Amino acid sequence: MEIIVTDERDERFIEMCASFGCVIDEPHVVLLLINFGKTVGCTSFKVYDADSAEITTLFLNSYDNREKIAYKLIRQLEKIAMDYEFKSVVVSFESREDILIEIFEKLDYQFVEDADEILLKKEFKSLI
Repeated sequence: MEIIVTDERDERFIEMCASFGCVIDEPHVVLLLINFGKTVGCTSFKVYDADSAEITTLFLNSYDNREKIAYKLIRQLEKIAMDYEFKSVVVSFESREDILIEIFEKLDYQFVEDADEILLKKEFKSLI
């Protein structure tokens, strides 16, 4: 498996988003997970605030190894967000019943109390 870092204009990303009924028209950093020439998963993030990136998509085309693929994409996205000098990553959900919440909790994301949305956040630990 190979991870390709690209942006929201990548046709593979546009196709995958469309297959999930999603359209992205803002600048995003995009990660595509390719296996034998096929896109099996993708994730993307954009600027949330001065210190945080926001994960806006996490799509998986594979029923096999879904959790493993999700972990791989999220971990790589976190590394790239740190390279961009973000101090944290956030992800929002429409429902606390979303099946992806468990994956983010296993990766040390914590719920943030916010009246408007269900938000999980991971603060990056500083080495300084």
